[in-house]
Amino acid sequence: MAMQVSKKSRLAAPSALLLLLVVAALLPPPRAEAGHDGAGGDDEPPPTPCSPADRAALLGFKAGVTVDTTGILATWDGGDDCCGAWEGVSCDAATGRVVALQLEAPPLPPPRRSYMEGALSASLGGLEFLETLVIRDMARIGGAIPASLSRLSRLKQLYLEGSMLAGGVPGSVLSGMASLQYLSLAGNRFEGKLPPELGSLPGLVQINLAGNRLSGEVPPSYKNLSRLAYLDLSNNLLSGAIPAFFGQQLKSLAMLDLSNNGFSGEIPASLCGLRNLTDLSLRHNKLTGVIPSQIGSISSLNSLSIDSNLLVGSIPESLFGLQKLWNLNLSRNGLSGSLPPGIRHGLPSLVSMDLSHNHLVGGIDHFFRSISPARRLTKNASSDMSVIFLPRQLQHLDLSKNSITGALPEFGAGASLRWLDVSGNAIGGQIPSSVWRLVGLQRLDISRNKIRGTIPASMASMASLRWLDISGNALVGRIPDSFARMARLRHASFRGNKLCGKIPQARPFNLLPAAAYAGNLCLCGKPLPPCRQI
Repeated sequence: MAMQVSKKSRLAAPSALLLLLVVAALLPPPRAEAGHDGAGGDDEPPPTPCSPADRAALLGFKAGVTVDTTGILATWDGGDDCCGAWEGVSCDAATGRVVALQLEAPPLPPPRRSYMEGALSASLGGLEFLETLVIRDMARIGGAIPASLSRLSRLKQLYLEGSMLAGGVPGSVLSGMASLQYLSLAGNRFEGKLPPELGSLPGLVQINLAGNRLSGEVPPSYKNLSRLAYLDLSNNLLSGAIPAFFGQQLKSLAMLDLSNNGFSGEIPASLCGLRNLTDLSLRHNKLTGVIPSQIGSISSLNSLSIDSNLLVGSIPESLFGLQKLWNLNLSRNGLSGSLPPGIRHGLPSLVSMDLSHNHLVGGIDHFFRSISPARRLTKNASSDMSVIFLPRQLQHLDLSKNSITGALPEFGAGASLRWLDVSGNAIGGQIPSSVWRLVGLQRLDISRNKIRGTIPASMASMASLRWLDISGNALVGRIPDSFARMARLRHASFRGNKLCGKIPQARPFNLLPAAAYAGNLCLCGKPLPPCRQI
């Protein structure tokens, strides 16, 4: 019987095989797996290896770098395909041509710093399909920009920042980059004039030449840059007047930084017509005249810094109608008069205000009431009346070295204020006991005023305070023993008052220099001589 079964199995085998072949023929062909060719597959073809000419150009750049602590060029190991594992290199998958070279030094904990040392190779001009070239924060790449880079007609972005490139900014080279939109040569050692040839590149959206040694005036050809949205010429040696055409023809400007130069003359009123401007910095120049009365027309303005100039006159009323303004710095000028009434309803977004080192007058209590028109704090005020005299978002307020009078007001709870400096004025009255409600305050300077009375013990509750200066007033009594709880305090000065009694024997009070307590009546205890036993 076993023999028969075996015989039937052997006879059935061809029929089964035939059936499998028939079924297989009726089934659709299998799809090819990714990365493999297959009949009927719709996968993209594998990327084309990089062009030998581009590979040679990149190796030419590598040869010009004598030291590389970043480790980037170690990945350029000489393999055939520079588009594969070479860090910072990007290629067009269809053509294999290099379209982007982006080399940025990786951050290290200070004081260590990674860098490349050497020069830019002329071979970079052979990357004729390059659209983006970024060599940033390499610190020790020196020499001039090679003339061969003028052949990069497809280049849209050129960032050569944070190194030691020197010589003049090569206008003839840059003008050959007909497609250029974003240009930054910031943080190098370029000298000479601003290249007028940049005016022949109407597609420019960004120019950043900050942090060099450029001198002279802004070329009139820049009036052709109608698409320019970002212009940073800060930290150079530029001079002359701020061109009126900035406001007349560069209507796309959103950011203008001319700070730390030698620009002179008045602030052009035409700047007030830049409706897209969000950031304007003209600080540390030699500007004269008054702040344009139309400044409030720049409704999109977020930050205005025109400090450290020679401006005079009063603060324009229109400025306080800037609803989006969060940073205002008018310090270190010759501004005079009182704050305009418009501040009562304006600046709802204000985070930082610095009006120090001017000649402003008025009562300090009126100023705080003007910032926020809420009613005064009373004994019956409920706890939900937080930040009564200060905008909730205000973090930095500096009114030092003016001619402000009056008395410090009562403060509301919950304010986000971190810095309050009203030193060097003529403020009287007493330190309000409610000052402890400024729980986030880190720096308080009320020195060189006419404040009298005692130091409130409640100030010990200001747990965030790191800097306290109440020197040069007429304060009496003791330094409260409760101050020993102020563990975060790192600097304090009580000199030039009428204080008496034992200094709190806790850090930092017993470790401060004796000068911090000089000029008082009878303070004692470390760091001063011991108190007398009665």
